Amino acid sequence: MASEYVMANQSRSRSLDTTIRPAFKNILFATDLSSAAEKGLWYAVEIARRYGAILHVIHVVGPPVYPYAPAAAWPKLAEEDKTFELEAKAKLEEQLQPVPHELIFQEGEVSPTLSDLIRAKQADLLVLGTHGRSGIEKALMGSVAEKIFHQAACPVLTVGPKVTARSRYAAELNRILYATDFSPESLAAAPYALSLAQEHRAQLILLNCLEDGAEAVHAMLQTLGRLVPFGADLRCEPICIVERGPHGENILDVSEGHGADLIVLGIACGPVKAHFHRSALYKIATQATCPVLTVRA
Repeated sequence: MASEYVMANQSRSRSLDTTIRPAFKNILFATDLSSAAEKGLWYAVEIARRYGAILHVIHVVGPPVYPYAPAAAWPKLAEEDKTFELEAKAKLEEQLQPVPHELIFQEGEVSPTLSDLIRAKQADLLVLGTHGRSGIEKALMGSVAEKIFHQAACPVLTVGPKVTARSRYAAELNRILYATDFSPESLAAAPYALSLAQEHRAQLILLNCLEDGAEAVHAMLQTLGRLVPFGADLRCEPICIVERGPHGENILDVSEGHGADLIVLGIACGPVKAHFHRSALYKIATQATCPVLTVRA
């Protein structure tokens, strides 16, 4: 796949105000207590530690249902569930020691409960683990919470099944890929990409995809460079990449090719449209080998 990239010129001029850095003060991590969800916990802990945020860990407990067990076995099964929850709480308390935290086990339905907690805790970030079951285009912690992924009022960090972090130290963000088509929706995510790169002392990689017009590659590289203001406190100069093809199709290839630890995307509020089709966003969120941060305009 053809692509061109350059190191951003240090004398670039500023064309986007990214000096106002987003602050993560309250992070909400939703877990179903599965191993898939646990991977997301390490990223939530690491980001909370870097920003000095409070980490609110929520497990939504549904009503006990045992459709395949005789009624006589229900009390024993309920007792086993309670024991499992107590063990899970103890494990979470140990894992959450590096950061200020709150552990919430609450009965209810997943989608409305998470929506209420996002508002109540004034969450700046929601972290979700994704299962990515084949053939199901809405498997974010199960189909119920898919609504939260698309409608959450705060940015959402999804940690898919191909992400391999098994500890807080494996969840460090050293290379951050920010993809933009310069639409207002995608530009809304730029301050987050810059802030995370500054906080983690990470290499920032800026990506744009051109569907046609090879003569515009050089101009687009310069435009990418101007996204980061002169004097930004970055560990090293950003890498600017221009790929040929529809926006979204090359993100996974560029991410893997450059060893990205995080993908940052800006999307429209409500239904995913315009620069991102719903299926393309789902594919990125569940197939990426690193977490994906989506920011709604």
